[in-house]
Amino acid sequence: MSAPKREAGRLWPHIEGYRAWLTRRGYTPGTVRNMLKDLGQLGLWLSAEGLRREDLNEERVAAFLAARSEAGQRRSPGPRAMTPLLSYLREVGTLPERAALVTPLSALLASYRLWMTEERGLALTTVLRYENTARCFLQESSAGGVFAPEALTGVEINAFLLREFARVSAGSAKGRVAELRSVLRYPHGIA
Repeated sequence: MSAPKREAGRLWPHIEGYRAWLTRRGYTPGTVRNMLKDLGQLGLWLSAEGLRREDLNEERVAAFLAARSEAGQRRSPGPRAMTPLLSYLREVGTLPERAALVTPLSALLASYRLWMTEERGLALTTVLRYENTARCFLQESSAGGVFAPEALTGVEINAFLLREFARVSAGSAKGRVAELRSVLRYPHGIA
């Protein structure tokens, strides 16, 4: 029992609960292992900074990520990778609920997520992948933070896909096409 305390700092009491929470949501064993490492690194950072679990919030997570990056850590999670951990900590009452800023884009993504799960019956991992692609595309397509679906052109769609194709494998590129097709066909949104 002493090993988890040493390895996870201030967050050691959440190791098993977080593991079970991730497993119930369909994360693969390898992904769970990596996410538990992130929990441990964040807990150690909290300890080193003299902070308590209750002091954790999005700003502190951003400071943790910045500190890892500045330290030249080879494997450093991004802000989105920490979202499940923050969600879990909120569910178990360690963190207070964060007031959500509802923007037209976030409302569209929430509605799209609901449509994929309830109407289409897609698996959680598929929903996450499709939603991530939709978010990237829609953020790029928002001029000055304002999303105008009627202003979308084929040129913008092609440019987004070409950028994605340049950075991913052929199999992933095919996936991006399907993911983008889904959001463009979404009945309450952009097409």
